[in-house]
Amino acid sequence: MLSAAALIVGLSLAAPESTTSMAPRLSADLDGDGTAEVVTASASNGAVRLKVENRATKRAATAKAPAPAQDVVRVALTAAPLGAPGSLLEVTASTDASECLSVWRYKDGSLTRLPIRGAGGRELPDCAAPADGGGAWTHRWERPAVDAPSVLVRERTTTVPRGTLRRRETYAFAGFSLDLDRTRSTTDVDGLPIPSWYDARYYSQKGLDLLYNRFDLPSFRATPRLTFETDRDKGVFNLRLVSPAGEVVAPVDAFSSVTTEGTATLAARDGEKTIRASVRLGGDGSVPVEIQLDGLGIGLDGSYGPAGAWLGQSRQVFPSAADEMASEHLSGAWGTPQGGTIRVQRDGAPPYRLRVDDAVFVLDFDHPPKAADLALLPTDGSRHGWGILLEGPNAIDRVPLDCESGADGSSCRADGPTVRLRRLGARINLR
Repeated sequence: MLSAAALIVGLSLAAPESTTSMAPRLSADLDGDGTAEVVTASASNGAVRLKVENRATKRAATAKAPAPAQDVVRVALTAAPLGAPGSLLEVTASTDASECLSVWRYKDGSLTRLPIRGAGGRELPDCAAPADGGGAWTHRWERPAVDAPSVLVRERTTTVPRGTLRRRETYAFAGFSLDLDRTRSTTDVDGLPIPSWYDARYYSQKGLDLLYNRFDLPSFRATPRLTFETDRDKGVFNLRLVSPAGEVVAPVDAFSSVTTEGTATLAARDGEKTIRASVRLGGDGSVPVEIQLDGLGIGLDGSYGPAGAWLGQSRQVFPSAADEMASEHLSGAWGTPQGGTIRVQRDGAPPYRLRVDDAVFVLDFDHPPKAADLALLPTDGSRHGWGILLEGPNAIDRVPLDCESGADGSSCRADGPTVRLRRLGARINLR
């Protein structure tokens, strides 16, 4: 029986200097109609000219694939079976200095290029250093089973301060693109997996209770907060805890996860202390929603979680308490003592800015001015900001601020009387 790797059909020919030599050629059923198409390729002027001929319909499709700018380019054609619907076509054009990869689909007599999309939906560059270069990516096609679609696998090994970093990225066919499959992509440093987790701050249960009370933020800031540093490009995986007692940065030296149960455990070392964390994961398995921390002592051990909110049956997680505050508390309609209305809306993606009528402000949650819980700093070049003092779920005190351009909220000074704003639509104003 043929192995899964043997099911990938490939042909690699170096384009010689003579213009009369044969061009790379591949025969494969690309559109799944049971008849093989014939693909030919020739490199010229920084591109590979492709031609696909359908023997059944006598039709031909042409396209240009990316290639290095040099005159002498090696071209490889590979067919990657999709199962019943035919095969994808890979075109690799390379020199000693550069390698260009593109993937195509032939359907209904047309040849269409498929973008290869990595993290965040960003397309991978057409060309990069060749596979034989130090730290460069290699790639191949794999099939999990004989009748399963092929997936594109990229791998790279580099040396980082902590050891040998190995990255494996799997890209699956998604109809009109090849998209990164996070569940089948891995990164490890000397065998220690580095997860691809949602980048957020995690707060103690006491801290979250204070935050949601919308009152006494100084006490909230005195509670510990936890983050996981996971830099997959540099091989970094640390547990970081900040509290009034100081900062702990502990490299993780053991990690395991059970994907089907949505759980993970890790151990990190801080001097003579061993810190252990049990993590419950939500969403697609990349969002820690509850962390049980042990090993640091009284006041630091316990349950931690992200700032969040419920949307029906779904839980929304924010990167920080500042983003949760902007979205879930400050946004809305607020009434003035004179009967007017001030409308506040979150603006953009986290970290959120706030739009107040026609003005846009940056929320400074961590460096509040005196006599305020947080600051709204102007973005229009003026010096006019807001100081906000939380007074429970349905009221805030607003004080005009005079702020220096480019400085944080702690440098702002009160510049007018305090005004009480009340949330419109609230049944009871408690304060």
